[in-house]
Amino acid sequence: MTGNRRPTIKTVAARAGVGRTTVSRVVNGSELVSADARERVLAAIKELNYVPNSVARGLVTNRTNAVALVIPESESRLGSEPFFAALIRGVSGALAESRTQLQLMLVRDQAERDQLTESVATRRVDGVLLVSVHSEDRLPGMLEEMGLPTVLAGRRDAGERLSYVNSDNAGGAAAA
Repeated sequence: MTGNRRPTIKTVAARAGVGRTTVSRVVNGSELVSADARERVLAAIKELNYVPNSVARGLVTNRTNAVALVIPESESRLGSEPFFAALIRGVSGALAESRTQLQLMLVRDQAERDQLTESVATRRVDGVLLVSVHSEDRLPGMLEEMGLPTVLAGRRDAGERLSYVNSDNAGGAAAA
């Protein structure tokens, strides 16, 4: 590769002596590639330091590999309560195992709510984990209407239709 241009799938295909479809199949783990072609493609990928374009892949798979952690709280509360730091670490660690990016979104006012709505409507994230939702907040219903997979951390009432995870406070107290 000359210059600072990133290698493309076309560059890898040329180096390996195969077509772009074969490179794509190797990158995506398809079994429809001979062992010889797979080895040549993998060698070319390594030699060229090829990294698949995540934007291009997202266009094909219709996925962003990103999840939004939405916290409708002030930054002062976010910074002062250890719960939020532990939550962010835990969610980030779990998502890293599946190579999914975490987007932290604080929703403190209407402008930030509009920004969240735009991100959801344009599918910049594959799902939302909504934390610290108060009973009067309309955000869960809005996300449900938009059809984006959403999970609440905590449940506001027994009639909640969205998926949720919740602590068993009574069971925890009894076990302690």
